[in-house]
Amino acid sequence: PGMLQELKQSFPKLKVSLREAYHPQVVTWLQEQEIDLSIGLLGGKPPVGIQAIRLFELPLALLVPKGSKLKAADELWKRDRIEESLITVPSNEPMRRAFQEGLAKRKVDWTGGIEVSSVEMVQNYVAHGYGIGVTVHLPELKLHPDVRVMPLPDFPQVTFGVLWQGRKTPVLAGLLGLLERAAKRLAA
Repeated sequence: PGMLQELKQSFPKLKVSLREAYHPQVVTWLQEQEIDLSIGLLGGKPPVGIQAIRLFELPLALLVPKGSKLKAADELWKRDRIEESLITVPSNEPMRRAFQEGLAKRKVDWTGGIEVSSVEMVQNYVAHGYGIGVTVHLPELKLHPDVRVMPLPDFPQVTFGVLWQGRKTPVLAGLLGLLERAAKRLAA
């Protein structure tokens, strides 16, 4: 909201509509010109006609219930079979694909047991003891009090960025400038 307020100072007649969706859906919306841009996790090379700016990389992490005896993710990879359910976002999401890629490098088979619609829901299911969740690791992110983070430092990271179609309008250029400055502040 702060960025939108700042953008509105330069473009007072700006009207904004916001939608929430996963990467595959926003690409379709961009191609069908239903939206002007998407801000979120990027998945691979964008289709022809879709422009992308990568803002920063995010590491993956596991969420475990606070009382779990697990101290590090490596303990899971040493097991013959992982008994806990995997709680994650849909399989077509960049975060899930990066996690599965990391598992494949370790020759670990652990498929989703509970597929939820958002990272927030992953936290809720973990907090209530339904399994172990996959998320992006943001140190400043406020977590549910009944979960803790186990970083996955050797797993692929996911890219956060912006997608749009067509030329950069003055409004788009203004928003991209705001986003790039915010990303630099976060990186610092």
